[in-house]
Amino acid sequence: MSSKKYIVEIADATGHSVVEMTKTELIDQASKSQGSWIFVDNRMVAADELENTDFDAAQHIRMVPALQAGKGPSEETTYTVEIADATGHSVVEMTKNEIVEQAKQQSGAWVFVDNCMVATDALANTDLSQAQHIRMVPALLAGQ
Repeated sequence: MSSKKYIVEIADATGHSVVEMTKTELIDQASKSQGSWIFVDNRMVAADELENTDFDAAQHIRMVPALQAGKGPSEETTYTVEIADATGHSVVEMTKNEIVEQAKQQSGAWVFVDNCMVATDALANTDLSQAQHIRMVPALLAGQ
């Protein structure tokens, strides 16, 4: 494999660290931190698919720890979210705070809760406890 380095954001307790890694280092890190999720341009990539993934075209590579339910009563509720991407969509489990952060990071992403569009700035105050279907899609821009 190539020794070309890629910028990778690795989520941690402080938010995230930005590191440079080769493809081999990224694959090794993903296998060491079992349960980590790897996102290449907001598309979740399984650890066993990383070797066949083209990182040269990637704009954004992130590694986040997998969410685990059932650790205790202090755990935050997670929601199943469909995130639209170039391949269709990814389905991930996210806390409300993660949904709000992801919507903010995707500058202008549209969030639909049970087919009702919710403004990004109103999302933090939205009750998701009864939500059946949460989707996040890139905003449509005219003239591009």
